[in-house]
Amino acid sequence: MTKVGVFAAIFDDKNRILLVKITYGSGNWTFPGEHLKENESPIDGVKREVLEETGYVVDVEHLISVYSDPSKDDLVLLFKCRIVGQVGVHDNEIEQVEFFEKDKLPTQIHPWNIKRINDVYENKVSNIWFFEDIKI
Repeated sequence: MTKVGVFAAIFDDKNRILLVKITYGSGNWTFPGEHLKENESPIDGVKREVLEETGYVVDVEHLISVYSDPSKDDLVLLFKCRIVGQVGVHDNEIEQVEFFEKDKLPTQIHPWNIKRINDVYENKVSNIWFFEDIKI
């Protein structure tokens, strides 16, 4: 069964991108996000993950792009989000939460996230529709 990951691209008022440093696996910097839970919508999932990992409450603006790695049976949705509040601290899976300038990214970051960051800064926009949103 294909795993669906949802991740958030979030900027501050200085046009810096928000990244989180995970405490597990590679320990790399990445976008806030993770896999969807059963019966969870992508929008609800990305909002939940951002809140858990950063303490930020976000609204989803749009889908940036979809990424696939068939060798891992993985599908990733990257959403542009904006911060609308903050309610607490991040969970223990996250070592650090920090905003970075595009030309000053951390070195411990996977190449696929560099591709995604470039897509974000190029203002890519895609569409996503859910059957529950379509009235027939």
